[in-house]
Amino acid sequence: MNPAISLPPGPRMPVLAQTVLSAIQPLEFAKDCRRKYGNLFTIKVFPVGTVVCAADPAVIRRAVTAESSTLLAGDANRVMDFVVGPRSVLLLDGPEHVRSRQVLLPPFRGPSVQRYQDTIAEVTADAVRRWPAGTPVSLLPRMQHVTLEIMMRVVFGITDLKRLAGLRALVPKLLHMNPAVVLFPLLRKDWGRYSPGGRFARVKAAVDEILYSEIARRRSEVDGERSDVLSLLLRMRHADGQPATDEDLRDNLVTVLAVGHETTATTLSWAFERLVRHPEALARLEGELADGQHEYLDAVINETLRVRPVVGDIARILAAPATIDGYRLPAGIMLALSLGLLHSCPRRYPEPEEFRPERFLGEAPGPELFLPFGGGPHRCLGAAFAMTTMRTVISTVLAHTRLRAAAPEPERQRAMGPVLTPARGAEVVLQRRKAFRTS
Repeated sequence: MNPAISLPPGPRMPVLAQTVLSAIQPLEFAKDCRRKYGNLFTIKVFPVGTVVCAADPAVIRRAVTAESSTLLAGDANRVMDFVVGPRSVLLLDGPEHVRSRQVLLPPFRGPSVQRYQDTIAEVTADAVRRWPAGTPVSLLPRMQHVTLEIMMRVVFGITDLKRLAGLRALVPKLLHMNPAVVLFPLLRKDWGRYSPGGRFARVKAAVDEILYSEIARRRSEVDGERSDVLSLLLRMRHADGQPATDEDLRDNLVTVLAVGHETTATTLSWAFERLVRHPEALARLEGELADGQHEYLDAVINETLRVRPVVGDIARILAAPATIDGYRLPAGIMLALSLGLLHSCPRRYPEPEEFRPERFLGEAPGPELFLPFGGGPHRCLGAAFAMTTMRTVISTVLAHTRLRAAAPEPERQRAMGPVLTPARGAEVVLQRRKAFRTS
């Protein structure tokens, strides 16, 4: 006889109330639940239903390193299939996920992405030249512009000015869609030009036209020297010797764009928001960068990822019933691995709300306590690329500007869809360094 299903305790408030709190105050709601119910608790949110949230390091570590056929990441991400497409590595599990990852990973490995530093620095410096000095500036939209430009030039390798202009206009509309389209599948249907689904369908079609046209053009090229990610992927082969299809390339380019562009821009914004409110950390970072040292820069980035997580959790779907900490969970239930709670546990991070990059110097927290890019078979493909981008952007901005906070109060976290952004967009006032010319 199979053991009876049993769920961890959780709040008894109406589903609507739990959904609203999960949407607008996800970390505060999760921390409140942890205080009341412990490191494993159950919430109910629309449209997912019952979700078991885990904050215990051992549970999280076992879950992220489990076989991808046991805990399904692809099923958990299925809500985004209409954006990224069915061939996206985000939506695959088991052997199919492994095969796709083997093709996609090489261009994103650490040694491969080092070649992009000069381009990233060039894009960043060019953007900084246009930022106004002496007046409050919101960094978030500017970082979104910078990371999008980096994606188009480094990942897509697009140089055609018309296509670049088209993607600059279209991508924000693709990624910042009406939230109702995500929550209610019926609204994704094209009910006409002015319907949410209709507007989204036209934006997606326009983006796809540019991407498929670029893929076709690049397949016809004989230049084997290009080093952008798309060119490298076009040379890759599956284990059976077959090249990636146009659909494979399109879906995974959009995945990299959707996941990497927004999250990297938000982390960069939070890094500057934290630094300008901790002038001693900012001064130390500027000094070490001037001396050609980068250890403290990595510590700043890691502490930003810890104290201001861009997303609160990693979702998995149980492929079969499982027992976790004595609770018998049914197949098909969503398990939310709370990185926000893991990274703010006071027993492991004393005074967890404090911004202290020194935590990541010397003996840094192990992977069981710090998982900003996930882990195991579904660890973020673009982790090395994201870190290289953040190192280069921060170094370039600080080489050309002096920054101070536009207001003394720290910015609270605001949920913009699944991403936790600075509420005022990371407002700073910049002063240009004398060596930096705007002409």
